[in-house]
Amino acid sequence: MDDALQVVSEMNENMWRRFKNALEDLGEEELHWQPLPQANTINLIVRHLRIEAQWHLDGLERGEPMPTIAVHAPQEVIDAVSPDFEDNIKKLEDLYTRFVETLRNASLTTLRQRTAASYGKANETDGRTYLLGYHQATHLAMHCGQIRMIRNLYRKTRGEPARFFPTTRR
Repeated sequence: MDDALQVVSEMNENMWRRFKNALEDLGEEELHWQPLPQANTINLIVRHLRIEAQWHLDGLERGEPMPTIAVHAPQEVIDAVSPDFEDNIKKLEDLYTRFVETLRNASLTTLRQRTAASYGKANETDGRTYLLGYHQATHLAMHCGQIRMIRNLYRKTRGEPARFFPTTRR
């Protein structure tokens, strides 16, 4: 492993463990619960992450342009992904594992080249040289927090204690 990429690989691995923890003991009703009618469900968030994980892997493996950032997102590809949670979580785990393994085996030069190819003008204008190496982890972290919040709200609306709440010590 390129020493320069070890920290980024570890960050991605750690984030994946935290994400899996956020989904532990997830019930069917909780999976589809919405705090508001227009809010995303955990199921929709996982489907979204599965779609984007494929795009991140394609960028890292082959320098494919990143939909929504460098090119228009192909709606037919998005629509083809089913809302089946079990299929999506399995595929997401496979894609994320492959992403981390590819990142672990990449060189810094390759990462720079693939980032430039994947992010196009966004990479040039923002100067985000290592975006492809950490964008997936930050994206997963954001949605992990969203899932934890949904799960806390779900429990609170049922008079139960929040699942993800730091204990305070005095």
